[in-house]
Amino acid sequence: MKNLNQLKQKRLWLSAALGTLAFGLAACDSGGPRDNGSVATVEVALPVSLNEVKVALINKVSDPMWTGTWNAPQNERDWRELEHLAFQIELGGTLLKYPGTGPRDREWTSNSDWQALASQLSQDGARAVNAVRSRNRDLMDRAGSQLIETCEACHRAFNPNMPTLDRIAELPQRPPVSL
Repeated sequence: MKNLNQLKQKRLWLSAALGTLAFGLAACDSGGPRDNGSVATVEVALPVSLNEVKVALINKVSDPMWTGTWNAPQNERDWRELEHLAFQIELGGTLLKYPGTGPRDREWTSNSDWQALASQLSQDGARAVNAVRSRNRDLMDRAGSQLIETCEACHRAFNPNMPTLDRIAELPQRPPVSL
């Protein structure tokens, strides 16, 4: 139980830290005019790779988020946890707009399709937040379906060798194994 509480504290701390980072990135991105009349440009880079953001913020929270669609939350604490998970998806989409330390991060973030998919992911997270707040499992299911579409579109465009749900569903039949 102690390890579970420690894990929850670490996840809460990570969420708070990344939220603060996203707020700072948004402030830096405004790029208002300087005294000399030129437009300020600020180079923003995450201290981790985009793959790490995807795993830690998006993949990690997506499964329990959508399990809540099938297994109705039992109390207010469960609903709040689902809301926090949806916020992490929204935040993850925003963070994917900025390059990190990965070898292809700058290439990806300079691509307009990547930017559109990152924005869509953030919108999917916002949609999920609203669905959870409304306590509407049908809306949660629709938000989850949209999230899957966004993730798979990104995987097909930027990592075509990565298995997606549509490919997993079409796996060839294997002979039965006798134990």
